[in-house]
Amino acid sequence: MVKGAAQSAPAARTAASPQGASAKTTLGGVYSQAQADKGEEMYYGVCVACHPKGYYTGDNFKKNWSGRPLSDLYDWVKTKMPKNDPGSLTPAQSVQVMAYILQENKMPAGPAPMPTDRAILKGIRIQLTAK
Repeated sequence: MVKGAAQSAPAARTAASPQGASAKTTLGGVYSQAQADKGEEMYYGVCVACHPKGYYTGDNFKKNWSGRPLSDLYDWVKTKMPKNDPGSLTPAQSVQVMAYILQENKMPAGPAPMPTDRAILKGIRIQLTAK
């Protein structure tokens, strides 16, 4: 498969994710600033009641999520949040909250929005610092 083709065709990109995107990390700008902004709005509207500011940052976040595929965080947000109505977030809302969490952990935004496709997210590793 041609590398450029894998990036332009959604079906091919999904199929290639476990192999071709395995080196991709959250330090590579995997969410858009617009997603993080919407995620911040959602955090203050829904999440802050149970999760105080800073709860998902720093050592706590690093201990629980560093090195794991981004799909693990997606699954957790999508199925367990909000605590008072688990599983009620849409895929788009889930990645918006994730984008805000990544931003709060000093991972950079990029030009494209984070996808809601779990297979693609599985090919992205959560990395908090450059190695």
